[in-house]
Amino acid sequence: MLNRNIAWVSPARFQPFLTACDSNQELAWQLYEWNAKVASSLFECFHHVEVLLRNAMMAKLSKIHPLAYPWQQDLGSVVKAAERRMDATTKVASPDSIISEVTLGFWTNLLEQRPANEELWRQHLRHAFPGSPGTRESVHKAVTDMRNLRNRCAHQDSLLDFDPAIELKKLLSLVEWIDPDARPWLEHLETVSEVSDARPVQPERDVVVVGASAEQSIAMYAKVAAYVCPSDRSFAPVAFMGFYANKQIEAHFPAIEDKIVPARWHKEEVQRLKASGAEADQRLAKIMGYALSNGWDAGGQFQVFFLSDKKSPNTIKRAGEKPIPHLKTGRGSAFVQNKRYFSRAALLAADNTEHLDE
Repeated sequence: MLNRNIAWVSPARFQPFLTACDSNQELAWQLYEWNAKVASSLFECFHHVEVLLRNAMMAKLSKIHPLAYPWQQDLGSVVKAAERRMDATTKVASPDSIISEVTLGFWTNLLEQRPANEELWRQHLRHAFPGSPGTRESVHKAVTDMRNLRNRCAHQDSLLDFDPAIELKKLLSLVEWIDPDARPWLEHLETVSEVSDARPVQPERDVVVVGASAEQSIAMYAKVAAYVCPSDRSFAPVAFMGFYANKQIEAHFPAIEDKIVPARWHKEEVQRLKASGAEADQRLAKIMGYALSNGWDAGGQFQVFFLSDKKSPNTIKRAGEKPIPHLKTGRGSAFVQNKRYFSRAALLAADNTEHLDE
């Protein structure tokens, strides 16, 4: 057996992988090493997306008169970049070298919701994202989401709470906003899908239970067998989904059949998808059309989970189709506000939610 030493990693950094593998050190090492491969494959995508992003933004910013150039937003970082890239002979840094040197945070800051950026977005930067919903907030959220995950990978953090397949699709949607022709190029290059499928240890807690509104999410599942939420929410890799509402976990746990991060979310996109001959497009059109008619705003950023319906043999059902009641009351007693993860065995055996916390 290959010799490995936890001291190389540190016990604190290694602990999430031990926990995920029920303290089996050999499996935990395999999962830890796989985690690094996921980060590496994502970094390849970050490389291409970040270059595409800054070049698209610069193509619009370069049209501004030099006196109105936006470097004043964070002049210190630009000065330092120029110093690092200064030519030894001319003592001047070229614009291209400065652009390549400033951090992703610089470009993200130009998209923030601040008064100084308003005209910059309206007159120039919005044209760098012609396929986006058209709002600065939507683009800023997508770029910030990418930056946060990029930093997590750069700091060698655990990615066990992130589904690489979903994170890749978020990146692909951002690319499509900038240039639709760049999306198939990145899809051809990416290795995230292959690495993600090679996960050596599958999560024991393979069901995510989401806090749901009976009027929205549970109704949507009943009508179109789907779940929709904002695209900046992260999910660990799971196989099934459950719904918590009205002080109980519903009795059905549908299988997650696919995950989509649509680049566009409006009625025109519904019509385009309907005209497609692809089965997935037809299904997404039905879900998007339902959502737009029931409270999900046009132009929003969402991720869509295709779910098996209640009658499907792939849907897990509790005995007697009895929900799991939550008996605690009082302030702060909510069982699920965002999401929680459980094993399917625990959900099938529990008489109430207290049994899930044991």
